[in-house]
Amino acid sequence: MRTRRPAAFAFLSMVLAALLTTVLAIPAQAVEREGSSGPSLIAAASTGPAQSLDAGNVLVAAIARDGYSVGQTPAAVASAVASAAAAARPAVQWPFPMAVRLSDRFGPRDSPCAGCSSFHKGLDLLPGEGTPVHAIADGVVREVSAYDDGGLGVHVVLDHTIDGRLVSSVYAHFQEGSLAVAVGQAVSVGDQLGAVGNTGQSTGPHLHFEILLDGVTPTDPFAWLTDRAGPQ
Repeated sequence: MRTRRPAAFAFLSMVLAALLTTVLAIPAQAVEREGSSGPSLIAAASTGPAQSLDAGNVLVAAIARDGYSVGQTPAAVASAVASAAAAARPAVQWPFPMAVRLSDRFGPRDSPCAGCSSFHKGLDLLPGEGTPVHAIADGVVREVSAYDDGGLGVHVVLDHTIDGRLVSSVYAHFQEGSLAVAVGQAVSVGDQLGAVGNTGQSTGPHLHFEILLDGVTPTDPFAWLTDRAGPQ
């Protein structure tokens, strides 16, 4: 029995040596985790000195985000534009947006036609036949004549409250068919009333314009408008 131990020990040593040689011959990269289909990456540990991070010295960049705002609806925009336009309009303006030639002024004159007055109660403006005529201020239509009935012809009378006082404006000798307003209608400064014509007692196309204080008393329209609306 003792004579077999050296032989058995020698055989076992050879087997262990063979196994050790096989294990050492396998590359480390060939060892994969069970179930893994790709190579694994093994990072080498750093052998340098340990590093520390001072959080107090770190600058954090703010992330820029696109800003946005909720747009106004078209109706709200239109209302705002209309309000701004209304605020920008003058309280009183001339009947025409541009300067026009003047004819007879307020006061005594030679009667230009049969039946025409020798005291002119208004101001005659000559912008040309068919030119639109505009309200001088906010007001209400008191009187209209849509037909040529002599005298003022086709005309409009507006009542205004200006500086706390009733003031009426008269626009006469419109073209027939051009009247754009009706009795009781509210108008705003700059609204079109009609167009320059030659109806009534008239010697040519023009606008006869009057200012009546307290609705009845004629006053010089040129001086009154210049004082409140500036020169035309």
